[in-house]
Amino acid sequence: VGGDITAGTLVSMIWNKPEFNLFIDLGTNGEIVFGNSDFMMSCACSAGPAFEGGDISCGMRATDGAIEACTIDAETMEPKLKIVGGEGTKPVGICGSGIIDIISELFRCKIINPKGKFVMEGRRVKRDTDGMGSYVLAFEGEEAGSSKDVEITEVDIDSFIRAKGAIFSAIRTMLSYCDFDISMIENVYVAGGIGSGINMQNAVNIGMFPDIPIEKFHYIGNSSLTGAYLMLLSTPAEKKTYELASNMTYMELSTVPIYMDEFVGACFIPHTDTSMFPTVMEE
Repeated sequence: VGGDITAGTLVSMIWNKPEFNLFIDLGTNGEIVFGNSDFMMSCACSAGPAFEGGDISCGMRATDGAIEACTIDAETMEPKLKIVGGEGTKPVGICGSGIIDIISELFRCKIINPKGKFVMEGRRVKRDTDGMGSYVLAFEGEEAGSSKDVEITEVDIDSFIRAKGAIFSAIRTMLSYCDFDISMIENVYVAGGIGSGINMQNAVNIGMFPDIPIEKFHYIGNSSLTGAYLMLLSTPAEKKTYELASNMTYMELSTVPIYMDEFVGACFIPHTDTSMFPTVMEE
């Protein structure tokens, strides 16, 4: 836990509010702060580079040609894509927000099972010589702006399930450690260069964020950069940031016995304990 999360905490303003809020910075390290104007706890979990498109076969940052949002027709299995860039831009890869949407939609349409394995066949589902499945979002030549199919594979989905599992299990572990319940969270502020915005409902659907009312979630963009600007432009903001850093209690997740159990449970869509996601299971 370092400068990124401290600058982001300043921007999120959770230190100035009486209600309990959660601040999550999604990156290679998933960094999380929970608290209010009286106390703040922080932790970091190794989510890996999946949120920024790393470790994903067609993954990329949220630049021109990245798929940043997706819906899938449950009957035809055909995708409808939103691409970063001007009108007519063809897809060349997938950024973090797009991966969340694609996995959520594949699960909703029952194309993949809770383990992330393909259980339906169709024009869009390919299998390699080992039987490993993938879903083609844009075929080479006709739809894609690249020299190969833009697709998401079972290996990609597995990488992302581990990344989202790290985030959810860290939230659960930190709240349990403080003897708090998920229902006590008033707001969730999400930051990180994952795309122009996250479909929060889809993030809940795959078990990345807790199943609380969707209006409690707020995407605040690249908060570490905003916080750095504030520190450069304002001496009081700089002093406040140092104060926040010294007042925050850091929790080392690897020393908490329940963390690994929480992580293993979170490595399914949405979770092995579906009672934690009542609204998702209703759908």
